[in-house]
Amino acid sequence: MKISRTSLLFFLIPSLVLVIFFGIYPIVYNVFLSFKDVNLISYIRGTARSVGIANYSDILVNATFWKALTNTAVFTLVSIFLQMVVGFLLALLFDREFPLKGLFQALVMIPWVMPIMVSGSFFRWFLSDNGFLNNFLTALGWIKEPVMWITTERMAIYSLTTVNVWLGIPFNFILLYTGMQQIPGELYESAAIDGAKGWQRVLYITLPVLKPVIITTFVLGCILTFKVFDLVWIVTKGGPGGASHLLSTFSYSLAFDRFQFGKSTAVLVLMQIIVIVFIGFSNRMKWEER
Repeated sequence: MKISRTSLLFFLIPSLVLVIFFGIYPIVYNVFLSFKDVNLISYIRGTARSVGIANYSDILVNATFWKALTNTAVFTLVSIFLQMVVGFLLALLFDREFPLKGLFQALVMIPWVMPIMVSGSFFRWFLSDNGFLNNFLTALGWIKEPVMWITTERMAIYSLTTVNVWLGIPFNFILLYTGMQQIPGELYESAAIDGAKGWQRVLYITLPVLKPVIITTFVLGCILTFKVFDLVWIVTKGGPGGASHLLSTFSYSLAFDRFQFGKSTAVLVLMQIIVIVFIGFSNRMKWEER
């Protein structure tokens, strides 16, 4: 029985409705709000007035915004680089048989399957001034006074980045490891017959064949890391003094701490623009790869 094109379109209607109401509409509504002076009272009364690009102008001269933008760049780039390097090394390690391989693979995946609320709460205690890490280092005699890992402007963002690296390694590992499993073993056997050493096989076989997977892992990792909110909010709430704010937490703080919804959505729109530019650039990379 042949189904007409009209019937097929009819089956797409529920999906289109969901995409419009839960995908397109929120984005358009955010853009609309970003051009209005929306606070708690004006939002409830529906009396928000249009202010043009004033929200964007105020955001772009806000020092905390630029600090959050810098933090987001550092947080994303350092996290992705270290996650991919460690994930790739782990994938190479597990791309061979050894005793208790399954058990160690399960242990590697623990940070990924653990709820972020649990992980964030643990690291907030672990890195606090009187937390386990400082007590442990003091007991070993390596430090005399507690190191303020998350309570100083200089250290907070780097401590959060380190935590995020630990949380994201399993994601990179499983994608890269799965990609390695698809590489034909004959390629390695031929290279071994030709006298290629281990590092040469990785450099001239594994990396070139795995390049599409590496690009995909990089793109997905950047998008997931760029929008991280929960980890930072649980551990530091953007403190101290906004020093560890990311764009996501800065937007949340503007909305629900200061009730400046217009400026908050302006930050979100700027985040969307950055993501769209990045996705366009990454798609161009994939197209050139083909």
